[in-house]
Amino acid sequence: MSNEEKILSMLTKLQEDVTDIKRRIKILEEEKLNDQEVEEQLKTLNKMRHLLTKEEKDALGKYQEAEEARKAALYG
Repeated sequence: MSNEEKILSMLTKLQEDVTDIKRRIKILEEEKLNDQEVEEQLKTLNKMRHLLTKEEKDALGKYQEAEEARKAALYG
């Protein structure tokens, strides 16, 4: 598996996790459960925003630039 594929796989999983946490927060809010539970879910979600290291962010940025250049070359 190439680095790009690994990054895309990791980001896909991260997005799924974020979506799941948002869903759980909504359920907690709708059920009017303990504010502490909602707060813990929000803290987890905020922590997930910073999971990528600088190197991973750089690699992702380079991959995205290469993809944009490839698409531009293919589709004009």
